[in-house]
Amino acid sequence: MLAQSIPIPEQNSLVLWGFTWEQYLSIEELFEESGVGIRFLNGKLEIEPHISEYHENRKSHIACLVECWCVEKGIDFFGKGNYTMAKAETAGGEPDECYCLRENKQWPDLVVEVALTSGGLSKREFYSQFPVAELWIWRNDRLEVHCYDDEAKTYRQVENSDQLPGLDLDWLVECSRLESTRDAIVTFREKI
Repeated sequence: MLAQSIPIPEQNSLVLWGFTWEQYLSIEELFEESGVGIRFLNGKLEIEPHISEYHENRKSHIACLVECWCVEKGIDFFGKGNYTMAKAETAGGEPDECYCLRENKQWPDLVVEVALTSGGLSKREFYSQFPVAELWIWRNDRLEVHCYDDEAKTYRQVENSDQLPGLDLDWLVECSRLESTRDAIVTFREKI
């Protein structure tokens, strides 16, 4: 087993109700450079605390491993980072990391979220507004994979990635727990 990191708890998110789309846009602009996350969903406003080093490390490791997989498997990808996704009057916010796969389009095919706080908006409900084909949530030092079901208009948790078939998610998790990003990539590539 590879060395494991220990998550550092973050403060809980704060969710407030009764906001308009215009109020969300004004508040988001105020907090733009603060490191505080702001998300809007159907009148609810989520304020996430400052992001920790652990959060950024997990996000970066997972992103590097996704990119490594795509390069090694010849899959075109378009990294969109944490650009603001917005549907006027309904939903707005930034993912931790996201990608369009095979072709560039308005909404990403894959979103990566590192969820270290509790009490916030449902990530699955938020991303179903767009809808994003696949949502990865790092929670409790594990990776949850959720695929969007067009018929049910909701996400279902799955064991394997539909967007990156053949990817060994258990190995990705093990490698993402390594302290060094270089070590994570080198170790991950050994098994591809």
